[in-house]
Amino acid sequence: MKSATETILQAEQATYLDALLPPRDALFQRMEAYARERQYPISDPEVAAFLAVTARAMGATFLVEVGTNIGYGAIALARGAGPQAKVLTIELSAELCRTARDFIAEAGLSSQIEVRQGAALQELATIDRPIDLVYIDCVKEEYTRYLELIVPRLAPRGVIVADNALWMGLVARGPVPEVERERTEGIRAFNLALVQHPSLQALVLPLGDGVAYAVKRD
Repeated sequence: MKSATETILQAEQATYLDALLPPRDALFQRMEAYARERQYPISDPEVAAFLAVTARAMGATFLVEVGTNIGYGAIALARGAGPQAKVLTIELSAELCRTARDFIAEAGLSSQIEVRQGAALQELATIDRPIDLVYIDCVKEEYTRYLELIVPRLAPRGVIVADNALWMGLVARGPVPEVERERTEGIRAFNLALVQHPSLQALVLPLGDGVAYAVKRD
């Protein structure tokens, strides 16, 4: 887990669970160090492991990531899903797209992962095939709008995973710092829309910074 103050677990519990995580290979270790040095918000290692397990368990063949950053989540998804799967990952920053493509090439996954530069809302609207698994880790204020675009494109029993569903614990607090108000309200609205959506079965898990998890009903 990241070194920030724990908002869910006690310190000794976090340490214990960290020890149970599968060891990261050299590439993931370097990506974690690269992101840490630049303060890039990549997925927690336990969330990446959760993505890989989920992708493998459901046999996903078309996966979409909203928010590429340096490619850490996309690589975890592709590795978990296996060589038959395709991952489309969306990122607005041209610089981050270049960095992600370099790491993805190093992972030997360039033929499996497409890094598409563009605004997430615009790019999601262009997808015209059923999506088996979507991972959301992008602009927090836009999470609910992502959901509106994703649900109609989700395959039956398709899965949505969204990171930062507890947003540093702020979603459960009363007064929120003004600098985090819009992001916190965006996550709160998304969580409520997800768990109340008539086409989904959903819950929020106390994993990492909170992971929202939903399955599309048949």
